[in-house]
Amino acid sequence: MMYGAAERRTVTAAEIECCIRSALLGEVYTTPKPGLVDCHDNGAHKDMDVKLFEISADAIAPYITKMFFTGYVWNRTPKELFIEIRKSGVRAERAMFQATGGVNTHKGMIFTMGILSAASGSIYRSDQKINSDEVFEMVSLMTAEILEQEFFEMDAREPRTHGEILYRKYGERGIRGEAQKGFPVIRDMALPLLYRYRNEGKDENSANINVLLKIMSVLRDTNVWTRGSLEDMKWLQKEAEGILKTGGAFSDSGLEKIKKLNLTCICRNLSPGGAADILGATLFLYQLGRLI
Repeated sequence: MMYGAAERRTVTAAEIECCIRSALLGEVYTTPKPGLVDCHDNGAHKDMDVKLFEISADAIAPYITKMFFTGYVWNRTPKELFIEIRKSGVRAERAMFQATGGVNTHKGMIFTMGILSAASGSIYRSDQKINSDEVFEMVSLMTAEILEQEFFEMDAREPRTHGEILYRKYGERGIRGEAQKGFPVIRDMALPLLYRYRNEGKDENSANINVLLKIMSVLRDTNVWTRGSLEDMKWLQKEAEGILKTGGAFSDSGLEKIKKLNLTCICRNLSPGGAADILGATLFLYQLGRLI
């Protein structure tokens, strides 16, 4: 699938960083969202708000931009590219924590958007265009072998993170597994749906909400799982799917259901942060497609 302008041009660092900032802020500004920080409330989060996300976006955007251009100039293997951009990812996390006073606003987004940014830069280098199918293929080439080795190592030691606990107990691979497969939720569902809504001239905020609901309905969101349980995650998937069937944010009844779901998520301390990261990454690829 080819997205973007037909003419050949050389993209600038400022333009890429603008796409990244737009996507990061587009995710948090999308309102209302169940359990997540938005312009109405802080969802199930007591330690963050929109302003903190704005500060965090300013801190990490330059590093994700660097990952794009690392991919653009890379002349070794995709596997080595992934190893290289992880260095920028570590620096981005440090900048985020310094800017937010230790609050994890965008760690998952750095991982997902960083990989997609580097892969996009690599594909862009070939003919000054972005073919999304090739980007997702590059993501798999970059990550599959290295992350598989990491899963193998997890099998041989005690888990260190919530994600590793879920992997050890349930075999759940989370966002690393999504990366290995080329982010199929973005590739097959979220990005085509976003393009469809934009092409139909749908209200952007409402369209973003519905894309988020679609992601929530299919993603095995380990953020929800960690804050709650496997049953909570499955419950939230069904809730999102049910709201979509009523029209989601495009209907008054759907909007009311979203608002009620937000209150329930707050009461149950559930936040679909993984789905939010996927929405942000989808918005990034859309913005990039419009630019290039």
